[in-house]
This record gives sequence, C-alpha cells and structure tokens, in this order.
Amino acid sequence: MRVTHRMLAQSVSRNVRDNLTALERKAVQLSSGRCFHRPSHDPAGVYKVMRLTGTGLYRNEQYQRNIGEGITWLTITEDALIEAVDIVQRLKELAVYAATGTLTPADRELIAPEVEELFDHLVSIGNTELGGLYIFGGHQTQTPPYEKVEIKSEAIYEKPENIYEYIGIKYAGDKGAREIEITPSQKLTINLTGIEFFGGERVEGEEEEKIVGAGTDLFLTVRKFINILRGTNGEAVGGEEAGAIIGELEKRMDHLLQQGAQVGARVKRLQSTEQRLKGEHIHLRELRSKIEDLDLAAAITELTMQENAYHAALATGARMIYPSLIDFLR
Repeated sequence: MRVTHRMLAQSVSRNVRDNLTALERKAVQLSSGRCFHRPSHDPAGVYKVMRLTGTGLYRNEQYQRNIGEGITWLTITEDALIEAVDIVQRLKELAVYAATGTLTPADRELIAPEVEELFDHLVSIGNTELGGLYIFGGHQTQTPPYEKVEIKSEAIYEKPENIYEYIGIKYAGDKGAREIEITPSQKLTINLTGIEFFGGERVEGEEEEKIVGAGTDLFLTVRKFINILRGTNGEAVGGEEAGAIIGELEKRMDHLLQQGAQVGARVKRLQSTEQRLKGEHIHLRELRSKIEDLDLAAAITELTMQENAYHAALATGARMIYPSLIDFLR
C-alpha cells in the first residue's frame, strides 16, 4: 500500500488530537477531584452516585432537620411541663395550708391572690409559642389556644343554689397531632394538645362558649380553689372541700408527670434516631466517595504519563512531516 504525506499528516493529527483529549480529561479530573463529570464517562457510576445522593444523603439530611425541629418542639413542651408541675406543687402546698383548722376566713382569703397569679401563669403556659406557633393548640397554631372568659355557671359544685360568675377558660385549639417523618416508615407526634396537657374535654357552656372543663381539669380545679378561698360557694374552707381540692391537684400532678414521661421518651427516641442517621450519613458519604472521588496520587501519575505521550506525539509528527516542497527543490 502506498503511504502518502497526506496519510502521514492525518495519522499524526489524529494521534495528537486523541492524546490531547485524554490529557484534557485527566486535567479535568484533577481539577474537579472526581473520576467523571459526565454520564457518558461512567453510566453505572453516575447512577449509583445519583441514587446515593438523592435517595440516600438528601433524604437523610431532611430527616435530621425534621428531628431537630421535633427535639426543639418537645424541649419547649418539656420546659412548660416542668413549670406547670412546679405551679401545681405550690398549689398543693397552699391547699394544705388553707385546710388548716386554725386559719380564719380572712386568713384564707389572703391566699387567694397568689392562687390567682398561679392561675394566670398556667394560662400563659397554655399559650406558650415557638417561632410564632402556639404549641398547645393542636393544628390551630396561629391564635392563642387559651383565653379567660367570665361565665355564669353552677357546674363547679353541681348545686342549683350556687350559681355565680367565675373566670373560665375558652379553649380555641383542637386535638390535631403535629407529626414529623423521621425514617422512611416512621412518623412521630411532637406536640401535646391543650386537652392532653391540662386534661379535660371540650364541652358546650352557656352562650355556646367552648369551655375546657371536666371535673378533673386543672384550670377548673384551680378556679374551684380560688372560689373556696374567697367563700364564693358560701361554705367555709376545710374538711371535705379542702380534701377534694388536694385530691384533684394530686390527680393533675400525676397527669402532668405522665405527660412529662411521654415527652421525655419521645425526645430520647428522636435523639437515638438522630445518632443513627448521623452514622448512616457518614457511611453514605464514604460509599459515594469510593465511587466518584479521584485517587490523586494515581491521577497525577497518569497525567504525567499522558503529558509525556502527548509531547512524544508532537515530536514524532514534527519529524515525520518535516520534509516540505522546499526540501524537494534543493
């Protein structure tokens, strides 16, 4: 076969171009630190990396953000529970003191202002908010769940002759559960509604007011205590009345402690899940690194070899295509 100068030039040009392309690819790999930057370079590797990044790492990071939000929400709830427990404990102390037989009605009435302040404090706890969201309102997080209202009622003592005005509580929240997803198949409720926190069901009162109040509701118990201290019910404090208040406060205390244990268990579960997700995140990053990250030492060696091959191709081409028309005219 006859070999012409044109064939030699084309062969040299093709070899130089191939070597330059390979050199450019090695340079891009070193500058990016990755084995591939286009799907055509390694289709299987790109698929694995996209799967690890999309369904693995990004999802894992979102779960960790969800858990962080849940821990914050539950921590605020736990702080409110601790504060409420302290208030109920103080109310029990005042109830025991008020039941002392040596106190006069005037002495007992002096206790009422402190109890009223504790009542207002409980209302403020019920309206605790986090980032502009009221945590005890269920799904109704944009408005305060608790509001004090004046009610004319006989519900406290269930005696027709004891109808009087008293300060009740209007609950504007609902029983909605605020859930977060912490793993692909697990969700966790991170809130307590006001009904769960303070006890009692929503019942219809006069003028269609929705009042938190069953006989064991904390607000109603404190209100009953205030009315007893002020003699609103027409009876002296002590005996069965005081014993009933102390018993109800103990029930409310037990309820708050049970809710506190539940919140603590949820926080512990979230913390354990968060630690597991963090460990999983590290393993996923390591696996992705093994697939796409470049071995710098090997890449530098290959780049040097490719650079030598490129220079050799240029030198070979220069020698082979050196003769020109001038050389033939000599």
